[in-house]
Amino acid sequence: MSPETIPETLQGLAFTQDLPSTQLDALAALAFEVTFPEDFTIFRETEAGELLYLIKEGHVALYVSVPGQGRKTILTLGPGQILGWSSLFPSGRKTASARTVTPVEAIAFNTAQLREAMDADKELGYALLWRIADVVASRLKATRLQLLDIFAPSTEK
Repeated sequence: MSPETIPETLQGLAFTQDLPSTQLDALAALAFEVTFPEDFTIFRETEAGELLYLIKEGHVALYVSVPGQGRKTILTLGPGQILGWSSLFPSGRKTASARTVTPVEAIAFNTAQLREAMDADKELGYALLWRIADVVASRLKATRLQLLDIFAPSTEK
C-alpha cells in the first residue's frame, strides 16, 4: 500500500469509513503500513504498547492466560477492526495478547502522535474516542461471555 492509498483504505474500513475527508487525511498523515506473518505474536498481555492498528486484511486472535488452563482465545478480529486500543491510554498496558491467525496487513499509528492529533483537533478526538469506547464496551462483553464459559461449573459426571 502506498501512502497515496492510505486515505482510500481508511475510507473503506468499518472503524473509519464515515469520518469526514479532513479527518481521514489527518489520520493518513500519521499512518504507516505493517504486515505480520501467520502465527506471529504482535503483543503480549500486560506489555506496554506504543502502536494502534487498523486491520486491513487477515485475522488476529486476542487471548488471555488463565491460571491452570493456559491460553484462552476471547475474540478474533478481522478487517476493519482496531487492535491495541489500550496503547492510547496512560498506562498503555495491553489487556490481552494478540497473535495472528492468518497473515495480516494493517495500518498502524504511533499512539503518542495520534493523541497529539486528537488533542489538536477536538472533533477528531471526539469521533475517535466514541468509536474506541464502543470497541472497548463490545470487547468487555465478549470477554465476559468467554470467561463465563471458561469458569462455568463442569456438568460432567
